[in-house]
Amino acid sequence: MTTPTAEFETLAGALKGQYRLQREVGRGGMGIVYVANDERLDRLVAIKTLPPHLGNDAVVRDRFLREARTAAALSHPNIVPVHRADEIGGSVFFVMGYVDGESLAHRIQRAGPLKPSELLPILHDVLDALGYAHTRGVIHRDVKAENILLDGHTHRAMVTDFGIARVAATAPMTATGTVLGTVTYMSPEQVAGDQIDGRSDLYSLGVLAFYALAGRFPFESETPSAVLVAHVTKTPPLLRDVAPRVPASIANIVDRLLQKDPDERFETAEDVLEELVAAEREVATSVEPDLLSSTEAHAVWERAAYLQEMTGHAVAPPDLPERDRAARPPATLTSGYKMDDVRDAAEAVGIKDKYVERAMAERRAAATPAKGVSSGIGEYKNPFLGESTTISYEAVVDGEMRERDFDLMVDIIRRALGEAGNVSAVGRSLSWSSAGSGRKANVSILVRDGRTSIYVNERLKDLAGGLFGGIMGGGGGGMVGPSIAFGAEFLGSPLAAVGMVLANVGLAYGVARTIYTKITGRRRKVLAELTERLAEQARRSLAPVSLPGSREARRLPR
Repeated sequence: MTTPTAEFETLAGALKGQYRLQREVGRGGMGIVYVANDERLDRLVAIKTLPPHLGNDAVVRDRFLREARTAAALSHPNIVPVHRADEIGGSVFFVMGYVDGESLAHRIQRAGPLKPSELLPILHDVLDALGYAHTRGVIHRDVKAENILLDGHTHRAMVTDFGIARVAATAPMTATGTVLGTVTYMSPEQVAGDQIDGRSDLYSLGVLAFYALAGRFPFESETPSAVLVAHVTKTPPLLRDVAPRVPASIANIVDRLLQKDPDERFETAEDVLEELVAAEREVATSVEPDLLSSTEAHAVWERAAYLQEMTGHAVAPPDLPERDRAARPPATLTSGYKMDDVRDAAEAVGIKDKYVERAMAERRAAATPAKGVSSGIGEYKNPFLGESTTISYEAVVDGEMRERDFDLMVDIIRRALGEAGNVSAVGRSLSWSSAGSGRKANVSILVRDGRTSIYVNERLKDLAGGLFGGIMGGGGGGMVGPSIAFGAEFLGSPLAAVGMVLANVGLAYGVARTIYTKITGRRRKVLAELTERLAEQARRSLAPVSLPGSREARRLPR
């Protein structure tokens, strides 16, 4: 058993009766992290403290508490929540949610570079968190693999330590070493001391993605100062020059994130997410087979050799004649070629890996059918009412969303429709319906057969009946008696009386029809937007699934 340190004993004494410290789980220049039990709420928490030489500095201490309180205002499923920031008995600390898992840095150190299919859902979660924080004026300033925690239960990536880099900037010279571990992630404008915005975090995220995919940083040196200078003055290597097996769409995103000029990067985290969704589709369709038949392997070599030969020509290489597919023998354990063997054989005869990758990408594209998302269902337009009595929308997302994210879907529904409603979840389906509001809205989400199907509808028959009956009955029918009496007594003509009745009824009908079409139009817009939001959340919540030819969990196309 590890002997408790002096810092541990001091903090344990200061927090006695509130938190029971269990063990130290991390230590760095800017603080020590402990796991503790919140004795009042009986839950595990993580407690981060300032080391004594920094906690005794009033400026650093005040900045630490201020940044922790700013982070506490952020509430997002991909941000580690901060529950408390305080100073007790000389110990300066903040309490945050405990994430039972490992950091992305530890994951890479333990298992090596990540496959694109493994990294993309992590990037998606981090971008969600950064986009949320940026819209609220909060910049992280220290995005790095150590600050991305991977929850072992929910499999979510969670961002921690918002604003701690501002504390490091306030630290005295004795704490210079506290920022040495982050120099590999710093944006050029951070290094130069210029004003920064959310695009600085995006640069750091680009460094993180480069490291996760390539197993090395864009700029590396034995001296931190050389790395800092490189961020400002040197052009980073292209990701595919270092990791040629990374799909071009992903490499292009990372390369753009690493632009020196913030204006040449993505403007917002949401912009990166849009590009990421398209890249995820490419990654999902790029799952390699375990084996290629002899004919297929030779076709890949032939195409790769031709692509390499034609490199530098102004025109695209022409397609090679299509081989007779019927004549291709199937790959078997004894006759097939593993993709690694195909690459090694190509390299042995001087064909570069990037041309083999392009030949394989062409092969996958030719074999993969196009997929899309359909939305909207046409309804019958009642000629009397001027609109339909049912509004219906449908969205089908390629891939199965995670059931644990059903609560996020319910929250989106409740916010859009403005009521709690009735919720039921059976197996891998979720149903929501209006409750006591006079509306007849229903939402169903079905997860099966590799798809997430979303159905949104609202029945308006009761609304139409009440509206037309009320207006025409009160405004039109209610005037029948007075109109007949008025026509008979003052106009002396029954026909005039009937004309007045018809005019009143027609006016009431026109008013009812106008109001109904406007209400229906507004509700149609709300339901259409709700369907789009639910589809987007489903894409963000796609569950890892096992695909043929892979031992690891991969994410289906979005």
